[in-house]
Amino acid sequence: MTLHPPKKNLKDGGYHLAITPPVAAPRLKCTDTEWLPTDEWAAWAADQRQQLVGALLSHGNWFSRPPRRDVIEPLFAPWISKSMQGALKFFSKTPDVPKAGSATWLLAGLTMTSVAITPIWTVSDFVEEPDQDTISLFGDADTIDGDGDNESETREIQLDDIAAASPAAPPTKMRNREWEASKFLAKERVREARLKAQIADHLAAKEESRFYAKYGDLDDGESHFSEYDLTDEEAESTDSEQP
Repeated sequence: MTLHPPKKNLKDGGYHLAITPPVAAPRLKCTDTEWLPTDEWAAWAADQRQQLVGALLSHGNWFSRPPRRDVIEPLFAPWISKSMQGALKFFSKTPDVPKAGSATWLLAGLTMTSVAITPIWTVSDFVEEPDQDTISLFGDADTIDGDGDNESETREIQLDDIAAASPAAPPTKMRNREWEASKFLAKERVREARLKAQIADHLAAKEESRFYAKYGDLDDGESHFSEYDLTDEEAESTDSEQP
């Protein structure tokens, strides 16, 4: 960034100091009426302003008297700051708003008078914000009945056309301490029954082995050892004996 010597501006009596090449600021969005400041832009502006203050102080030959910081700083007011409500606000003149969209400001120079030093902005790379698509809930008026007529029509919502809600799911059972205790006891009974069955199988196998060791094989006329199945009544009786 190069700050060029001041040139007299015949229109307002001030001086114009060109900057080459123009410095691009962070991109900003805008509405139809205003630019929307950002923290990124504010930080960039503060840094650029300090660089320009230093450049002015380093060129004492541009002034009738050697410049001092306590004189330059009040003239070169911040370009952006926070309002009383805490929101960011531009305090220097901003470029005209083309329309809603986004663009990059280019810092092209400074204007210096006896009362203020202000930046000169140009707008670059403007991108217009696309129009928001509007979607009709029931479609366009000329396609409601499918006849293509352009007459303005209305349509009432028929409650019968709305599908009934699916039946509610059965309520979930609440798991309290009593429920958990009952579940634990039932689980223990299952384990106990399975253990008794394993012990019974083991004892039966041992008794069968003793029989064969003492008496040998069964005679041809004798029936083999049979496995007895509990009837429904016996099973219910056995279950009722469980604690």
